[in-house]
Amino acid sequence: MTPPPIAPETIEQYTFLLDHAGFVDVGDRTQIRVTGADRVRFLQGFCTNDIKRLVRGTGCEAFLTNAKGKLVGHVFVFCGSEDLTLETSPGQGETIVRHLDRYVIRENVQFHDLQARAVEFFVAGQHAAAALAALVGGPVPDGLLAHQTGNVSGVPISVRRVPLAVVPAFLVSCPAERSDELGRRLIAGGVRPCAAEVFDIARVEAGFPLFGRDINEDCLPQEVNRDAAAISFTKGCYLGQETVARIDALGHVNRKLVGLRWFGADALPAGQELTVAGQPIGRVTSVVWSPRQQTVLALAQLRSGFAQGGLRLETSSGAAEVIDWFSARVDIATNDASV
Repeated sequence: MTPPPIAPETIEQYTFLLDHAGFVDVGDRTQIRVTGADRVRFLQGFCTNDIKRLVRGTGCEAFLTNAKGKLVGHVFVFCGSEDLTLETSPGQGETIVRHLDRYVIRENVQFHDLQARAVEFFVAGQHAAAALAALVGGPVPDGLLAHQTGNVSGVPISVRRVPLAVVPAFLVSCPAERSDELGRRLIAGGVRPCAAEVFDIARVEAGFPLFGRDINEDCLPQEVNRDAAAISFTKGCYLGQETVARIDALGHVNRKLVGLRWFGADALPAGQELTVAGQPIGRVTSVVWSPRQQTVLALAQLRSGFAQGGLRLETSSGAAEVIDWFSARVDIATNDASV
């Protein structure tokens, strides 16, 4: 199969990131700081994971759900000594803050959308941890969603270990007005700047969805296929919990987000409907060319009957193999994956 167009410099950047350390400016991602004495108790009532178990320096993945159990957001939650930080896909700040704020009655909780005040860099690679440690003058988090604050030549940063690549990966946040300086420090430390496309390749290889592209407000949590990472079935009541618990009891959703390894001769565009024997079975949401696997990889929402890892599909657009990254060979503790 002829690979789809991808710039040679993008392949070179991706390869350097994978084998060494690279960074991508992801400053458009959403960060929301939650403060107030009731912040933990309040957020516990509006998301699928157990916020109360978090201690300073730890984090979790979670879904925010509405009263019907549908998604409002898909977030990382990082616990600080005086706040919680919600981190997620671009453009979600206003929606999430509005959703949560409408339920505040007398609780001491405040929401601060950091869109204009803080930016992030995606830093990843086999030597990313060592490069960041050298910059901050000490070890960096090695547990999934562990995080800590630090300082790089006077630039205050937060370093957060995240499951956004098949190699060690971090989100490094800093004040917006110091982002150029931090970028220069990363380059001076041997971390290579990479194009935005490299981040997309990394996250699709890791099977990680973007809200607004791969999943949206019409999805139920179990359809995202990240139950083990993002849902606690023992934490107790929260908004939408009845729907989530009912699906768990029935053991079935109508569709599921999975990966595809594409064998078709033609290009596979995002949004492409997939059909088998003339019947629609789902649609493609994200597509990348993977230099690591030398093939086209995609994320797709498929009808549950076809969302089985290893299943070979002959669609109207071409052949594909279903990859269920998360339930197959993903080591949550080390953020390593093999597909």
